[in-house]
Amino acid sequence: MRGTAKAKAPKVQKTATAKRKSTASEPAAAPGGDKYQRILDAAVEVIAENGYFHSPISKIAARADVADGTIYLYFKSKDDVLRAAIDRMVEGFYDDVEQELKRVTDPRGQLEAIGRLHLETVSVNRSMAILMQTEMRQSAKFIAEFSHKHLVRYNQIVRGVIRRGQEQGVFRRDLSDGIVAHCWFGAIDELLTASVFTGRVYDAKATTAQVMDVLLHGIAVRAS
Repeated sequence: MRGTAKAKAPKVQKTATAKRKSTASEPAAAPGGDKYQRILDAAVEVIAENGYFHSPISKIAARADVADGTIYLYFKSKDDVLRAAIDRMVEGFYDDVEQELKRVTDPRGQLEAIGRLHLETVSVNRSMAILMQTEMRQSAKFIAEFSHKHLVRYNQIVRGVIRRGQEQGVFRRDLSDGIVAHCWFGAIDELLTASVFTGRVYDAKATTAQVMDVLLHGIAVRAS
């Protein structure tokens, strides 16, 4: 009996060690639920108010009304909280875009819908706008990750709309759909940045219509 106990002891010790290692390296709680969302919302608000480097986990936890340790049940670090908050916002935006592109079939209407949703998605949440337009851009790492994960998808959607418009004779065929997509994103993005710094609130529909007009017709006076 003693021999058997000794033979099993290393196995039990190894299992316990592996369990501790797993717990330390991975969040224990699954995403979702009220507490999870409160943490994401609190992180966006706290970072927008204080800046990324002056927003410790303790401040985020206090705003979310949870213990500091609770955050680590869901996230490995403050970076992970920030990524999750941005991912959730962006995925919501793409879900809305997908629905609009099914509803609107005209390429011009589709492009305008993307611009309107872009302005609305961020502008309705000023804290998220501040985070997206200022705080996130202070980190080359975050910019690279966001560009690779989200901007590529944004450009692909816009380029697809442009190509359909070119095929239908709505947009000029001699222009690069990639350049048009970058110009489109740049215009909307700059308006959002200006809104953050000046506090101006844009009418998403009217503003997108003007961006569309400039993109399609330029600023030259039209011949009568």
